[in-house]
Amino acid sequence: MRDIFYTVVVVWLVWRILSSVNSHRAKKASQTQSSSSKKEGETTVNYVPPQKKPLDATEGEYVDYEEIK
Repeated sequence: MRDIFYTVVVVWLVWRILSSVNSHRAKKASQTQSSSSKKEGETTVNYVPPQKKPLDATEGEYVDYEEIK
């Protein structure tokens, strides 16, 4: 009886591992297909720079300078 239980557990583990590998492979394939749908020479930018805080009319940026003679 113990041997049957171990056999069932091993078969179940192998099935889970293979199904997870298959789903991982399917995700990779779908990502490849979506990225390969771009036309040649097309550029995509995924970075959006953070917005700077707007300055008041009375404020300005301080610029440190040294006078050279």
